[in-house]
Amino acid sequence: MITGRRRVVHLSTVHNRHDNRVFNKEARALVGAGYDFHLVITADADGVDDGIPVVALHRTDGPRLRRIVAGQVEAWSVLRRLGPDLLQIHDPELIPMAVAWGRMHSCKVVYDAHEDLVGQIDTKPYLNRLSRPVARFAARCLVGMADRGADGIVAATEPVADRFRNPRIAVVHNYPWLANFTVDPAPVPGRLVYAGDLTQERKLSFMIDVVRALRATVPAAHLVLAGRALKGCGPVVEAGVAEGLVDYRGLVGPTEVPGVLASAQVGLVFLEQLPNYVRSLPTKLFEYMAAGVPFCASDFPAWRGMFSGYGAGEFADSESLDATVETLAGMLADPDACTRMGRAGQRAVGEGLTFEAQSEVLLGLTAELLGDAACD
Repeated sequence: MITGRRRVVHLSTVHNRHDNRVFNKEARALVGAGYDFHLVITADADGVDDGIPVVALHRTDGPRLRRIVAGQVEAWSVLRRLGPDLLQIHDPELIPMAVAWGRMHSCKVVYDAHEDLVGQIDTKPYLNRLSRPVARFAARCLVGMADRGADGIVAATEPVADRFRNPRIAVVHNYPWLANFTVDPAPVPGRLVYAGDLTQERKLSFMIDVVRALRATVPAAHLVLAGRALKGCGPVVEAGVAEGLVDYRGLVGPTEVPGVLASAQVGLVFLEQLPNYVRSLPTKLFEYMAAGVPFCASDFPAWRGMFSGYGAGEFADSESLDATVETLAGMLADPDACTRMGRAGQRAVGEGLTFEAQSEVLLGLTAELLGDAACD
């Protein structure tokens, strides 16, 4: 266990209370290691949630700037009350506030970079040719401030880490907690599953179109969706449900996701060909593999390079409806091959692609910054 019971606070004013990386992975790892840990995040009430102490921030309505300011004012007050020895933030807009807090209160500060903040500017459809350069400049300023002002950086992938020159950078991949995946695969014939935020950048409408087209050769084809419908995608989901193509489960907690995945014959991960996506590390593929479910994913060169050697799924040209339907029809018609791919994925995950291993990286950085001895 940790020597000295140092207080660690993770803070987000943007992510939901049960965010898979923030709540289910990093918070759980730090509580398990014995730190005096608190998760400060938007929630309905304070409490201990599945063993994790949660301090609730209020939800603020209105324009984005107002929400940001109100959230940070409340967060500052909470930090004054908690007095952390180490503060880890999960939102880029918190960087200036966190750096200031750290300097004023002799508190170690870590920025958890979930994505390439500068690179993702090109994925924002609400930015036009005038506002995009301004947003990119602001993103570079925030990244630079974190790089120079934070005591350490946690990055979700190597490409994200490459943006920083901070002397303490830890890459903590979003691999699955293997301990969560205890449900044996029980594939429902024709069932495709996607679990995650539902947006058009994640090809929501395309997935529904694929199922509609698949029905011509695979009458049992249907799509289970589990996640938040964002950016006006609610009506798209509702239309899919009304047509009988979609079974919508809503937002499912991280520990409940494995059960949903285990019912799939194939798990889907399709993304638009945007710069920040084609080089990403697709967490969903690892989750399908851990669940023993074969995947069908966008045929990006980086993804094929990372995953083709596992023999755990197939890649499809997700810019082509016909090509994707053909790939999936072949998979659904061969359940034995799906079973073999699912087992291959489970073997690969079990050989080290787990958050059990990644948590040691996070705990190592935390201990180094706090001067603690390593965990037993």
